[in-house]
Amino acid sequence: MIASFDPNAAMGDLSPLIRDAASGDLSAQRQGCFLAWQGMKEAVGRGSFAIAHGCAIEMMFWARLAASHGEDQDVLTLASALSYLAEYWGYDQLGAVYGNDLLAEATALLDRLASDGNEVAANGLNLLAQAVAPHIFQKAKEIA
Repeated sequence: MIASFDPNAAMGDLSPLIRDAASGDLSAQRQGCFLAWQGMKEAVGRGSFAIAHGCAIEMMFWARLAASHGEDQDVLTLASALSYLAEYWGYDQLGAVYGNDLLAEATALLDRLASDGNEVAANGLNLLAQAVAPHIFQKAKEIA
């Protein structure tokens, strides 16, 4: 291994962030997630939904890394990213398998947190219950 080789050099200032996140640094994982969220928000504001989708996928990966540490806020962030992607891909529609799967995963995460007393997750779960078909909740039970 060549010590001076940086496979992420093309990413500029993000290179150290990627390295730190890859080594398990929760702060770096959260920062990467925030940067992806910020990019998604800006792209939606410009009406660039394909770019927003790409940022949301990136956010999902950063959020998965952070959520793997087990802190509620990071799991909520992951559920948010999954929900955005589900909306992008569609759900509760014929053939919307990917969107349904993403939303079911977000629902399962919220349900787990709500069961542990997290009020934000419980509120989100209640909103979902009013907005989506019961098959999403059934699929969420299968995931959990």
